[in-house]
Amino acid sequence: MSDDDALDDLVRHAITFPGPSIPMAGLRTALATVEAQLKHARDQITLRLRARHERDADTLHPDDQELDLYELEVTVKQILPRVFRGGFVLTLWSTFEVVSMRMAKYAAIQKGLEIAKSQWKQKSGENFLHVLDRVYSIKLGIPAFPNVAEREQLDQLRELRIVMMHYNGSVEGLPESMRAGDATGYALLGLDHYTDLHEEFVIPNAEFLARHFASVEKYLSSLSDRVYATCHAA
Repeated sequence: MSDDDALDDLVRHAITFPGPSIPMAGLRTALATVEAQLKHARDQITLRLRARHERDADTLHPDDQELDLYELEVTVKQILPRVFRGGFVLTLWSTFEVVSMRMAKYAAIQKGLEIAKSQWKQKSGENFLHVLDRVYSIKLGIPAFPNVAEREQLDQLRELRIVMMHYNGSVEGLPESMRAGDATGYALLGLDHYTDLHEEFVIPNAEFLARHFASVEKYLSSLSDRVYATCHAA
């Protein structure tokens, strides 16, 4: 490869090719921001309640104070993490879908193929990973999931995304493979486990976010290498 060819390849890889580097770099920053903002929100709501209790100490009924503290605990431990971390889970999965589809479309163009919209539709009993496997492995001739463990990690993220979006974290929405039984078991999955009068539910913790961000980044990077090598073989 000449110097000019090498430069063209570098430009193509960095600019033209729709790889995962830029979206994942943005998400890496967002991941750190999520934890920083969650801590800030927790600190602020706690400080405001303490200030109000000090101000109203002479008139505040003990039952009202106890209720305030209970609501604070629920907000700090459950509601805020569900909003901040649950939102990141949805965004991480969406990024995974979009980047993998963009690279597939790029590969199809380079190969002179066309991926019809119908080929992205999920058949009965399928999920997005089945579709991705079919489009890449069969249509494009690029192995979608050569590593079974990577696919299992992605599927776990997919399942939790569904649970957070459609079940508000309820354990009832989890597949049997992710039902860990108690708080200790769920902690191994990176999930905080809670129960109240109405339901049993889980919320992703910081470990879950970091672990699955890393798995998505690693998978997309590997897939990107396979796509680029297939489209632009030296």
